Amino acid sequence: MSVGRLGFVVGLIGLVVTGSLAWTARSLNRSNEHRLLQVQTAQGGALIASSILGIEAPLATALQIETVTGGDTGQFARFMSAYTGSGQLFVSASVWQVAGSGAHMVTSVGQPGTLETAAVQALVAKALHSSTFVVTGIPANTPQLIGFALANSASPTYAIVAERAIPANRKVAVESNSAFSDLKYATYLGATTNSAQLTTTDVSPSQLPLRGAARVVVPFGDTSVTLVAAPLGHLGGSLGANLPWIVLAVGIVLTITSVFVAVRLARRRREAEVDAETISELYRDLDRLYGEQRSIALTLQHALLPRRIPSIAELEIASRYVAGADGVDVGGDWYSLVQVDEQRFAFVVGDVSGRGINAATIMAQLRYTVRAYLLEGHGPGAALGMCSRQLDIAEDGHFATILVGVGDLGSREVTLANAGHLNPLLVSVTGSRFIETPVGLPIGVGAATYAETTLVMPPGSTLLAFTDGLVERRGEDIDLGFQRLAHAATDLGKTLDGALTRLLSIVAEDTAGDDIAILAFRWVGRELPDPVVIGASGSRV
Repeated sequence: MSVGRLGFVVGLIGLVVTGSLAWTARSLNRSNEHRLLQVQTAQGGALIASSILGIEAPLATALQIETVTGGDTGQFARFMSAYTGSGQLFVSASVWQVAGSGAHMVTSVGQPGTLETAAVQALVAKALHSSTFVVTGIPANTPQLIGFALANSASPTYAIVAERAIPANRKVAVESNSAFSDLKYATYLGATTNSAQLTTTDVSPSQLPLRGAARVVVPFGDTSVTLVAAPLGHLGGSLGANLPWIVLAVGIVLTITSVFVAVRLARRRREAEVDAETISELYRDLDRLYGEQRSIALTLQHALLPRRIPSIAELEIASRYVAGADGVDVGGDWYSLVQVDEQRFAFVVGDVSGRGINAATIMAQLRYTVRAYLLEGHGPGAALGMCSRQLDIAEDGHFATILVGVGDLGSREVTLANAGHLNPLLVSVTGSRFIETPVGLPIGVGAATYAETTLVMPPGSTLLAFTDGLVERRGEDIDLGFQRLAHAATDLGKTLDGALTRLLSIVAEDTAGDDIAILAFRWVGRELPDPVVIGASGSRV
């Protein structure tokens, strides 16, 4: 092969490999962004659903009062005055009694209603045949109001009619929640995005409809509210957004270098064809350069793990990630630790089955999803329960085992929930032992609930959470691996970071080649007796 042709082939191979890795990184980032947008849009929809209960409850209570009291106007006025008026839930509210084919108003509070009598009577008639409250459309005139009606089926028949103003700035209090902080959004009355039925938004009308948006429909009486949301930026962070360009730039540099070296090696080979040792050495150099391109996959794996573990005053924290023996395919092991607030922190150690881009995609999805639920204040069991409905092995081809914990810095309580994962190791002044937790189904096997176990740890004790690569060896019972780890961790030494280095050198020798993820934290303080475990029922054992 001529020198020019060799350079062309090497360059083509390098560009194909680089393009494939950049496309993979871009696809992974887009998939993560799409899943994170869906999660945050669903959270926004849940907040809107909860606010709808605040509209329905006063209507239902007022209707019950009128039914029980036989249309007592004083009782109605006293109750609804708290919900009606300037800055309140409703601008007006009234009681209507149904007689024959018509209805007449008994009393009202707040501003005079804007709906015409015929429109109210039609709304009341509609409410009589509905199991929930009924809603009018948004009128084109101003001020723009939404009307509600809720009726009973008893005799005498009453209906509560109320009007709620759409804010002039198109914003309501529930949408100031942190679930909307990374989103631009719009809500519409009904199941379509008809601009005439726009209720709230944080963007100008010229920016509607939103592009690249996710959508969720929330039941709203006899109709619905449609939430459309798009990201304000990259939900997964700047690294995921820039990673394809980083991979592309590094790949192009390596490809150019490879072409240069390949051409140079070919020329040298022709000049020294009789020197077999020289030729062999030159080919080894070329193989090394190709190996550097293959290592981009490992760089991608590390990019999916936390760039740093947060510093928490009461804890000494250390972590490790060791890639499997092949070092090429991306794995699904991960760990994460975040500070929820000044009093609590949360941690996760998980392992997605299999290897490759699909496993890494699911790992990234679960990592950000569990993190989001924990930062919202959900407990470990609740977070796992919600995650169990977001992965299906029949559709995704993977399942995951996850150990989730939430710690209280004041009481030193650590609450654990386990989805098919290995139990953590507790090391205290009296030795080391594995904490028994109720082990639930792995994520992806089916929707499930997860019991919690609370552990009260003394100062100086250490909790070690890990994936199965740390204890598995070829042809060996895994119980021997647990025993070896417990024995090696009896004395962790002065620094936790050094202890993990020593544990890996002892325990991980001749393992099965699987990835290893370890997260450990130690309470800083004097040594105390054995810890106390609070079982799933809340009793101390």
